[in-house]
Amino acid sequence: MDDVVGLGSLNVDTIYETEDLAFLEPFYPEGKKRREWVLTDPHEIQRVQAAIREKTSLISRTGGGSAANTVFSLAKMGFLSGMVGKVGRDEDGDFILQEMALIPRLKLGRDHRTGKALIILGPDRDRIILLLPNANRELTWTDLDPDFVRTFRILHLTSILGEGLSLQERLAREVAGQVQISFDPGEVYVQRGLKDLVPLLALCHILFITQGELELLTGRDWRDGVKEIFDLGTRIIVVKKKGSGAFIQEAAGVWELPAPIIQAKDTTGAGDVFAAGFLGGYLRKLPLPACGSLGLAMAHQSMGGVGREAYPTREDFETAVKRLV
Repeated sequence: MDDVVGLGSLNVDTIYETEDLAFLEPFYPEGKKRREWVLTDPHEIQRVQAAIREKTSLISRTGGGSAANTVFSLAKMGFLSGMVGKVGRDEDGDFILQEMALIPRLKLGRDHRTGKALIILGPDRDRIILLLPNANRELTWTDLDPDFVRTFRILHLTSILGEGLSLQERLAREVAGQVQISFDPGEVYVQRGLKDLVPLLALCHILFITQGELELLTGRDWRDGVKEIFDLGTRIIVVKKKGSGAFIQEAAGVWELPAPIIQAKDTTGAGDVFAAGFLGGYLRKLPLPACGSLGLAMAHQSMGGVGREAYPTREDFETAVKRLV
């Protein structure tokens, strides 16, 4: 079997930098500050894009999407990965297909316009992400192929707008018992609330979630939130703690892994690369603390560049494994 197949949004990421993120405050949904939100109204999109042109500088254009970043990183580290999703019949779609050629197995439909993520970096490298879903909303069950997914050891799920969550639940049920499920809901899914995510969490072998997302999802302190999610049936919970490492829990134990403070050039996708490093160690059957350490090491390396330019290579991964074993 091949290693990991991703199912999530596929975007072209345009990355900007600004001296002050405050210019985005008039656009916050319901006036509440968010790290990530979705734009669908054409008039609002035009207003936001005009503000971005005035207040920022473009620094990078790259392929993106959380699951896409993870399987891209896995492929670069030498694992056999695949991707399922949808891009547009446009130049952006051609761009994504060219970038994703590194991934050995692709099953990508084409329709509408390609999804976009407008990523604005502040002076402290904090970021705000505005999502234009486009073709991602057009994904349907006919675009998915359970038999294709069954040829992989792990199915890695991340957020898809439109009917994405219900499609992912159906696919996870179809392949349960044959393929392990890893799940990184991100802020977009977390905002839907715990009730909507329970069916996937019950089928989930590995959950990747940030400390803030866990507290938002459960309405509790993150440590209490871990227990609540664990009781739903999730086997392994990996909490990404911004700037301070990771927390891992499974039935056999609990581990807290510190992380060194580094000067990041760009944190976009670092959590996705963390998932790739962790899954790489998991596929090698390493102990969970070692998987977490690999995730942190790979994520830290990725933050040395913008977008995917500093994603770790196979040599980087193997060197990190040797240090651990």
